[in-house]
Amino acid sequence: MTNNTIGVKYSTENALPSIDLLISNREVFNSFIYTPLEEALAELDKRRNDESIQVDIKAPLALQGEAKAVMFRQLVTPNYEIRRFLSLLDSIKLKPLFWEYHNDKFTSNNEWKHSLGRLFFYHGRGKQGGAKIDSKNAIDFNLANGRKISEVKTITGESLIDFHHHLFSRRFPDLDLEFFDASEWFHHNGEVAKDYYKSFLALFVKDAILFENFMLDEKELSFTRDIFLPAFIEVYRSTGLKPLIVSLEPTDIEGDRFWICHPHEDKEYILNRLGIQEAE
Repeated sequence: MTNNTIGVKYSTENALPSIDLLISNREVFNSFIYTPLEEALAELDKRRNDESIQVDIKAPLALQGEAKAVMFRQLVTPNYEIRRFLSLLDSIKLKPLFWEYHNDKFTSNNEWKHSLGRLFFYHGRGKQGGAKIDSKNAIDFNLANGRKISEVKTITGESLIDFHHHLFSRRFPDLDLEFFDASEWFHHNGEVAKDYYKSFLALFVKDAILFENFMLDEKELSFTRDIFLPAFIEVYRSTGLKPLIVSLEPTDIEGDRFWICHPHEDKEYILNRLGIQEAE
């Protein structure tokens, strides 16, 4: 089996690439992990109707019924990354599902979680080509760090979850949005990524497509090497099929700070909601 034959079941006669090879060769990594969108759609349709494909983990109700495109963030907010996800779905018949984890702990050491508490606004590129970005705090980090995300409040006392979901519904009022707080699911499947990630990836063998980037930079390498890849390979071996993952961001600019920013035109509304007045 070659890396591109995603619909052909894995044979023990053909060795999967090692983790060492995957993290040292980006081309091999991308080919092995990601499935092009059109191929993933066709493969998902085929797999969903194949009763011979057996997966140990039962999909939660949120993934039962119609096929879903899943994006997993502890709490979603309408930044450029989320907008990229929705734009990829514009031309396909796949409903978005925002998979969240409200009982996860808030920490400013995690870039995504930090961006929920300190909002970044993108104002384009400067004359030298650098991004023009400014930011404002929406929370008191001293009070928020170590608490469950569901317990974190903005500086006005609003639930951080309600705050970001409100921004989402304001920006996309006509979308049929579905948010799934998977806290209970995580509670039964390990709670921490090292324990739950195999079960999580198994959901994308035949129940849905995951839109995500798994990176090999210094910040994310340990997660990709020690948690994601072992889980991915174990699911591949146990089911004979690789989880369906579509690269969310173009891999050559993945991890760019731009993706966690909000458009500058949203800044005035957001600051007003937070009761922040900028100096003239």
